Amino acid sequence: MKINKRESIKKLCDKVRTYSESDKNRNKLERWVSIAGLQNVFTRWIPRERCNGVPFIADLDREMWAQVLNMDVEEIYADPLVYLEFELRKKVYAFENFGDDFPLTRMVTIWHGVGFLQTLFGLPQEPAKNGHEPWVGKHSIIREKKDLATIEPPDFYTSGLMPKIHKMYEIMRETIDDDFEIIFPEWDFGCYGIALSLRGTEYFSVDMINDPEFAHELLQFIYTSKVEYTEERARFLKTAVEPLYIPNDDITIPIISPNGYRDFILPYEIKTSELHGGIDYWHSCGRVDPLLEHIKKIPNLKMIHVSYANNFERAAGAIGTDHIIEYVLNPIDDVLKTTPEQMTAQLRDLKALNEGLSYTVRADAFQVLSTVENDIDKIKQWIRICRKVFGN
Repeated sequence: MKINKRESIKKLCDKVRTYSESDKNRNKLERWVSIAGLQNVFTRWIPRERCNGVPFIADLDREMWAQVLNMDVEEIYADPLVYLEFELRKKVYAFENFGDDFPLTRMVTIWHGVGFLQTLFGLPQEPAKNGHEPWVGKHSIIREKKDLATIEPPDFYTSGLMPKIHKMYEIMRETIDDDFEIIFPEWDFGCYGIALSLRGTEYFSVDMINDPEFAHELLQFIYTSKVEYTEERARFLKTAVEPLYIPNDDITIPIISPNGYRDFILPYEIKTSELHGGIDYWHSCGRVDPLLEHIKKIPNLKMIHVSYANNFERAAGAIGTDHIIEYVLNPIDDVLKTTPEQMTAQLRDLKALNEGLSYTVRADAFQVLSTVENDIDKIKQWIRICRKVFGN
């Protein structure tokens, strides 16, 4: 069984290598400057400022990918070789079937679901089950403020899921061809989201109002742990600390106010940017247009995610030419449940709104809405219309 799996991975490596060296892939790569920050399982690319047309990407949620490839989510997270096969098959399928601008790379990132970082502090992760990915634990572990003093700083080798991650890394590295790279997990999530998990959203929200000193004590503890992880990761890999992709889906109106972001989140994101020499990409799927004046204060920030939860016109006006904008559309309302005419009109409006700005367009996080076949056809239709509207 293992031998067959390794042979399958070898054949997939050969195919990925051939595709990565193709003219088609070189044309895709010409539309981008680089990957945003460290290679992340949800890869973002920084668009070239002056390229022919507007680069755009379509991507599926990992749970939908498992259905497309007829693979079991629980097995993917349990067996490093199955995980590796899954990641390589995703690359091949996307390259062969989607005509978007997503380049193919010979890099595979280890991702173990939302909640991985929280396990380093002792919060159990919800395991992959019934076709769903691992998820953050449901019960906070700082129920009383005094509980913070009982939490040990994370250990890069022994805390939480780290032993499993190191084993995955070892097996995947010795299995994959030498010209491929396995990316060890980076501590990319911000301090605020982890604080909400450890303390509980309602409790931490009250802490920020009634006991800001404790709120900062918890955030600083998380940030210090992030620094230690980041520096130990660099020593372990014998590499430098590099610019970061920072996902922040817990940062959204009305969960946090503009003043709350300014006082409790921005200071740690500024320090994170200084630690990494910049944040290439700031991400939140939520509504952040009222926060943009503060987000833009992060030094060496390149690209800002603006999802369909935001007012695009207001966001474009606030960001302007200061940063690159990544517009992310609603996978259901803007793709799977809409007509070609509606797709075309929306994309043309977006293009007109952003005349003179640097931006990229994305539709992702697709889950199966009707059937895999029907939904893939709708995604391909959206890609074809993007090509007509944004150019080649």
